[in-house]
Amino acid sequence: MQTILLATFQRDITQHYELAQKHNAGLELQVYGYDTDLLDGEWRTVMKQHKAILKNFEGEIGMHGAFIDMSPASPDQRIVDVSRERFLLNLDIAADLGARHVVFHTQFLPQAYRPVIGGPDYRTTWIRGQIDFWGPMAEEAIKRDIIIVLENMWDPDPHIIGDVLKQVQSPNLCACLDVGHFYLFSDYLPLQRWIEQISDWLVYCHMNNHRGFYDEHLPLDVPGGVIDYKKDVIPLLRELPTTPIWVLEMDEIEYLESSLRYLESDDG
Repeated sequence: MQTILLATFQRDITQHYELAQKHNAGLELQVYGYDTDLLDGEWRTVMKQHKAILKNFEGEIGMHGAFIDMSPASPDQRIVDVSRERFLLNLDIAADLGARHVVFHTQFLPQAYRPVIGGPDYRTTWIRGQIDFWGPMAEEAIKRDIIIVLENMWDPDPHIIGDVLKQVQSPNLCACLDVGHFYLFSDYLPLQRWIEQISDWLVYCHMNNHRGFYDEHLPLDVPGGVIDYKKDVIPLLRELPTTPIWVLEMDEIEYLESSLRYLESDDG
């Protein structure tokens, strides 16, 4: 049976919990990554509320970590330290909530390809910095029985994350394919090739739709959406030896309900 999670960035997850219960789905809690005030404020209170709601929850739990302005491969060590501090707190919260997967962004900037004069290019130093950062973070994930999944954002090709995963070589550091981001920011490589390149690490998948201009997080079956999931995405995911977890990444309840009906009508 396909594992499906419903994403929510709300502090009050009651409605999403009820919908997940109705459809035997899990939840991805995103408030600990999206709410920039929370990690220096009321995260303990919010986590306590979430633990109470999820006490008897049998569905899979995932979590989205901090990402806004994070830069784990920054040449500025203090920025790296802040990113590490945020991510470690995310891992602690995830472990307390019983989350199995935590999503982080690597924050690759394709506009920064130009080499530093007399030095290595941005991509080379970026990959080296990512390896130095995520190797120890994977060890921290092992201690907490959590799998970190690195999500493509602006990445134009799969080797950006793939090269990091290949060199770190940890079962607790894997890949999250964000389908919407792929259709926005990777315009020269077909999805099949992208999936093939990261298939050894692909365990998690964010799914939503958009109209081709920006990351709208619309339902899978939205009219005018550029992504045909039943034709172009789901068959590729099902060809993998192990189908990754599907996360419906759209917060509105009606969008989630529409997308669940869309998936439940799939005969594949």
